[in-house]
Amino acid sequence: MEYNPSEEIGLRNETQLFMSCSGVLTSNDSVRDLCKYVIRNGDQFHDVVSRYFDITTNALGRDDEKYGTAVKMMIPFLKAFGLTDFAAYSEAKKNLTLIPYADSCLMYLNSLMPTFINTGILEHQAMALCDITGFPSSNISCTKVEFDSEDSDRQECRALRDFANSISTLRVPKTKYTFEEGEILSDEDATIVNRLDEIFLDEIPKMKIYEDFRDVLSIGTREKSYSALEIRRNTSIEFDSTAYIGSSMTDHIAMDLVHDSSGLAISFNGCEYAVRNCNVAVMCNDAIVNTVLVTEFYDKGIESVFEMIDNWDRKGLEEHPCADRNLMNEMLRRFPKKLPNVKRVDRHNVDDIVAESEAYRKKVEECNKRY
Repeated sequence: MEYNPSEEIGLRNETQLFMSCSGVLTSNDSVRDLCKYVIRNGDQFHDVVSRYFDITTNALGRDDEKYGTAVKMMIPFLKAFGLTDFAAYSEAKKNLTLIPYADSCLMYLNSLMPTFINTGILEHQAMALCDITGFPSSNISCTKVEFDSEDSDRQECRALRDFANSISTLRVPKTKYTFEEGEILSDEDATIVNRLDEIFLDEIPKMKIYEDFRDVLSIGTREKSYSALEIRRNTSIEFDSTAYIGSSMTDHIAMDLVHDSSGLAISFNGCEYAVRNCNVAVMCNDAIVNTVLVTEFYDKGIESVFEMIDNWDRKGLEEHPCADRNLMNEMLRRFPKKLPNVKRVDRHNVDDIVAESEAYRKKVEECNKRY
């Protein structure tokens, strides 16, 4: 074992935290909110495009580094419908809905350790989050775009609005495609994908507006992992001393870097990709449980987190020599009847936890869309 002089004099290795935003800190889908704001039937438009991105990435194996993310696909449409930077920020601030305890979680953990948000949301929405929570904007990686900086071509904007109206009439594909690539699409889904391929791969790339926004750095799967690697280089904190809280497909590579290094990788109401690349799965709509787990990791390391989870009942948590007893008591107070669902994930139980987490995730998403 490598000699560590800090450990000999009782000093702990420094710890850092990466967090996603949508689904981890916020319950509303901020890009979906913008689509609803400026596009007729914009919620349906958003859901069809998002599902198209999921299918082409998951089932067809397309690389978001080449094809772009769902958010980047929607940017020309938002511009065509007249979205401005001020309106994007104002709507983001008006609609921002934090998951219970998320603001306290964010600021408490940031006071303990270097904390970074890795997210695909637009910069306008990231600014609104920082304004409301007080989190430093310098610690957020997000999708940076300026709607006011480019002039609009009226003919192109008209064509994009027509495309949006056409897309919003399509059915949102419901078929569940698995983690494996190369699946055969159903005939109905293949028809939808082919139609959207015509729009996104053939028609839009011919437009000037495509050139205007082509170089927008959209934070997708690879960008999140690149950001994590760059921050590790800057902080000199290795991934075995890193916690990552993610929930979506775009988190899975970065989560896997942390998981494979024996850091703490938490799937919070995660999709299949997130669960398969984590070592702890949480199914709960309150961020205090993430605060408890990350604080334990910060103070005592991954094995203490696992020991806590192995004794995850009221008596076990009341007796566990946890890092912050006041924080633990607050979590127990917030859940007087049933504790948050928290599980260690390994190759033996991962399939069951995937099913459980996706079912809970779907329930939460449907509830958020209604409200």
